[in-house]
Amino acid sequence: MTQILTMSPEELHEFGSRIDDAEDAGDLAQLEALDAQAATLVADETDQFSAYIWYFRSNIQSAIQTIQDPQSWKWRQLHRERQILYLRRAIAHKTFLLLPEVMRASILVNLGNSLSAFGRGLEAIELYDSALELVPKYAMAQGNRGEAMYALLRSIPDPGHAHLLAAYAHQYLEATQAADANWENGNINAKVHYKAYAEHIAGKIDPEQIRRDQSLDEFSLGKSSAERNYRLWSLRHNLFLNPLNVLGKHSIAAGDRMNLPSHITPIMDPPQYIAWFNQMKQEYIGARWFLYEGTRLPRRHFADRESFLVNTLDYPAHSLQTEKLRTAFRLAYGLLDKVAGFVNTYYKLGMDAKRVDLRNVWREKKVDLRPEFVEKKNLALRGLCWLALDIIGDDPNDQDSIAPEAAELKRIRNLLEHRTLVIREMGTASPLGAVETIALGDFERHALHIVKLARAALMYLAFSMKLEEEERHASDTSLAAPIELPLL
Repeated sequence: MTQILTMSPEELHEFGSRIDDAEDAGDLAQLEALDAQAATLVADETDQFSAYIWYFRSNIQSAIQTIQDPQSWKWRQLHRERQILYLRRAIAHKTFLLLPEVMRASILVNLGNSLSAFGRGLEAIELYDSALELVPKYAMAQGNRGEAMYALLRSIPDPGHAHLLAAYAHQYLEATQAADANWENGNINAKVHYKAYAEHIAGKIDPEQIRRDQSLDEFSLGKSSAERNYRLWSLRHNLFLNPLNVLGKHSIAAGDRMNLPSHITPIMDPPQYIAWFNQMKQEYIGARWFLYEGTRLPRRHFADRESFLVNTLDYPAHSLQTEKLRTAFRLAYGLLDKVAGFVNTYYKLGMDAKRVDLRNVWREKKVDLRPEFVEKKNLALRGLCWLALDIIGDDPNDQDSIAPEAAELKRIRNLLEHRTLVIREMGTASPLGAVETIALGDFERHALHIVKLARAALMYLAFSMKLEEEERHASDTSLAAPIELPLL
């Protein structure tokens, strides 16, 4: 039996100092010993400091990576992956809410930084916003948000959108220079770094002029209250396929303006990539609408009348509304594999189209990164690869997973597609004999999560294609005839 240890607040502080000292000394053996000790500590799920310990474990993984390979562009990095997983475990743990607000903000920023560094800037920005909700003038969140916005600029197909994002990236970077910026738990030395980024942007554009000229909230959200409510809900959850969503919950972003960038194809080829992306985009819009409908206040549709379902006395939530919720999950999860099919075709991987999915498209023989990707410096494509790690994992300890909920998402999808899953209005998710069940609130949370993953995947796909087209045709001197296709 493993002996579970506990720590006092003083011992916890001392433990953190030992991690810092080991990193400064480059002592890998000490860091690994500290991680083994921390693993024993978090085995006790009732410990009041569990979120803190998971945070310490993430710092250990970061320290090991920094010592071994600090500026790596490798597509798979075990210690960075563990760092993300442990930060997520800290945030998901019930003791996270017991931490001081600035500590919670710091953990959210650390996770955002890790995701942004691997091309997942859209999701990183949401984490920075969560940190700023806790500590409104938190400098590390402001500065890293601005930097993440800046990193997205090259991937955005629309120059006008890119200029607007740059202007607001400048605003966030400049905010770190204010006298009332909060640097608690942060690195004050980063202030110079953020200033340099702000000055670089100001040297290219006039940020203040752009912000003055373009209102973010003068756009219609629809003619009816039903449409306005739907668009406001989509804005609130960052669910539009629109890079301007990163500016905040503004009406300028209340539409799905994201399309594929201009790309060159042989003269007689049909617009297959546009058709493919159109269909995925429409399916995503459908999934988003079904999610919206499925999470409204319970109401009985006329299609639910005269159904003569038998009450099993365990609060089953049978209705057209819950079926929309289930459909949202299934559509969104299926989109992830369709994105993989697009990657297979566009990047000419030669995989069997009937067997490709977002888990296997990146690897050759299920082990090594495909040679087509090894040397690519395509940050958005790498972000898409790292997004796939969010849905990989047959159990929580799977070494390929960076998300604690990956196994549960896979289980739910398999139940929906191949067996059965009954949604309950209330109560636990304990099985009803051979029938698996889940509480309505839990299923809504998982459905929103998978829809957000699908949204990010579609946007990273379009971003990666823009970067790939630039690389493919940087030195191409052949003639190309432009073709304009109208909007539907």
